[in-house]
Amino acid sequence: MAWSDLVNTMDDACLSTFGTPATFTPQDGSGAQQITGIIQHPAMAEDYVPGGVQGTSVVRLFVRFANITPSPRHGDTVAINGIVYDVVDVDVDAQGGAVLKLRVT
Repeated sequence: MAWSDLVNTMDDACLSTFGTPATFTPQDGSGAQQITGIIQHPAMAEDYVPGGVQGTSVVRLFVRFANITPSPRHGDTVAINGIVYDVVDVDVDAQGGAVLKLRVT
């Protein structure tokens, strides 16, 4: 089995176990879509509930970048638990994953 296949399998298992549903809305007008992501610890010191978004203005969300069309980019939005965030940065890895850096709109 190739390394990329192993990483994809691990990502899928982690997303199905620890994932949080979100709504991704690209700015190209193609329509909102449901995605699953893992909320990571905030990059900046904030009071927050682990694994949740309550009380945070900046969220880092791991997603399978390769499974989202169109690919997320700066200016798109992601809604998590009714809170809408702007995508401000996208860090893509070589195996099809990415961390979306989100900020409250």
